Amino acid sequence: MENKLTKKYMVMSKFKHSDRFNLEKQFVNKHSADTYVNLMIEDKEYTDIEYFLFEQSHDYQHIEESPMQDFQEVLNG
Repeated sequence: MENKLTKKYMVMSKFKHSDRFNLEKQFVNKHSADTYVNLMIEDKEYTDIEYFLFEQSHDYQHIEESPMQDFQEVLNG
């Protein structure tokens, strides 16, 4: 399995009259996301659209072992 970079920066958009967000594109770094949004704003393909940056801060599938978990295992044998 090849090692792929996590695309944790998500650019989302929303039309001002709507309450729903649309996923535009995902990026591996904030600089690329900012560049993409600046190009979209400059292009003016849509009117009344807003862009937002969401960053993945936690992976719910990844379980970290806590030091207390190791301690409990030692106590419980």
